[in-house]
Amino acid sequence: MIRGFADKLLSVAAFSLLPQLAYAASFTLGSISTAPTVESRKFWPLASYLQRELRSEGIDDGKVVVAENIVTMSSFLKRQQVDLYIDSFFPSLAVSRLSGSSLMLRRWKMGKSQYSSVIFTQRNSGIDRLQDLKGKTVALESPFSSTGYFFPKIALLEKGLRLTPKTYETEPVKSDVLRYVFTHTDSKTILMVLGANVAAGATDSEKYRTVARNVDNLRMIHETNSFPRQIVSYRADLPAELLRRVKEILLNMHQSEEGRRALAAFENTTKFDELPARDAELMAKLRKYVDAELKIQ
Repeated sequence: MIRGFADKLLSVAAFSLLPQLAYAASFTLGSISTAPTVESRKFWPLASYLQRELRSEGIDDGKVVVAENIVTMSSFLKRQQVDLYIDSFFPSLAVSRLSGSSLMLRRWKMGKSQYSSVIFTQRNSGIDRLQDLKGKTVALESPFSSTGYFFPKIALLEKGLRLTPKTYETEPVKSDVLRYVFTHTDSKTILMVLGANVAAGATDSEKYRTVARNVDNLRMIHETNSFPRQIVSYRADLPAELLRRVKEILLNMHQSEEGRRALAAFENTTKFDELPARDAELMAKLRKYVDAELKIQ
């Protein structure tokens, strides 16, 4: 069983060595992570469920492919190496801009359909507002994080702050800019703030409130508006009838016992539902920031 599971987990490197599979025989889920094996294990329950439900459509194999970044995932979608891509708000929009993929549904991850981003500091830091961060350093998670990078960066930019990455540890920070460093995990972001290695950090609202309940020395100085926790996208040339069937399966998973088991195994997902109109409006509003990240003119 372990060997069979391992055979299903395709890393980016391994996938590139394989000939392209005939679409009629397989259906592939995609995600972005720097830990492909761990990420693949998370997605496997959903891939396995879709494989079973799509047998009538000629699908006899389910796969998970993990890309290391937005550009690589975009390439996989354009080359038909990924059929369905599930990720948070920013990378989903960015991949869509690069690959032509379409946003389809919202995923309720960990029982939540929406969440927000929080910028926080030490309680005794003397920092009361975002403008006070000028000339300091802030910890952000990773370049493809919605809550730990994209939304905090927008909040800071909209307050007139000029952001630039800090390239090495001892680099001095100019008084008219805000430097940022990537921590790659929310836990490290929080520890860097608590250790006064940075003036502030950013994470999602759920993680912040969980930590703040047990740590007295943190204070939130900004919280963004809420946005979809995760979005389901599909490649631009996915056959219409297959797309209709996949959407139907996802929307109805929570109504059957087998579907609920698969959802629970998929990081405690509650259900999939339609994207609210307000979220479509938010995507349109933020498109200029996505394009700026991707350097699209």
